Amino acid sequence: MGVNSLRAHPFRAQWNHNTRYYPTVAEAVEGREVVLDAGCGDGTLARHLASRGHTVIGVDREASVLPPDTAGTHFILADVTNLPFPDDSFDAVVSVMMLHHTRIDLALVEMRRVLKPGGLLVDVGSARDKGIGDLARSALDVPGDLLAKRVTTPWDPGTPTVDPVLGWTQTRDTMARMLPGLQWRRVPGWRYVATWQRPV
Repeated sequence: MGVNSLRAHPFRAQWNHNTRYYPTVAEAVEGREVVLDAGCGDGTLARHLASRGHTVIGVDREASVLPPDTAGTHFILADVTNLPFPDDSFDAVVSVMMLHHTRIDLALVEMRRVLKPGGLLVDVGSARDKGIGDLARSALDVPGDLLAKRVTTPWDPGTPTVDPVLGWTQTRDTMARMLPGLQWRRVPGWRYVATWQRPV
């Protein structure tokens, strides 16, 4: 991402490795009306999606971070491994840096369950470097990060953080096993983007 792209980024004044990919998530779910933000944190992504015309339900298990409802959003205290919604409830399910906070297998079962047939799951996450190949790939993210720090305003929402335990390959393989047909790619900023469409 070049200087001009960084300056034009809608989250340049709230910049971190997660908000960097909020427009990517929004583009992926374009045209899908009702969206679940699983592990919504302070609701920044949910509000961004609502501003683009979606109805967004945000869930998080940390009561201290849940924001008040706003136009197009509703926030609920709930655990992603036991979602309080019927099957086939949402046109899309999104999550950003949530899966490594919980049991990835249980969370994916629930996220898959509440998707309507044809619904889209979009996950942005990270993983642990497990070997020299991972370390070399992660080193490639450093120059872009240094550039971003010159052009953007760093932002910390103050939500709880934990370090990933699973490696990049483990994370990808776990997700692909549970979501056949998953599209998964490593992206700059020590993140991956994964998308999966539930069969009709």
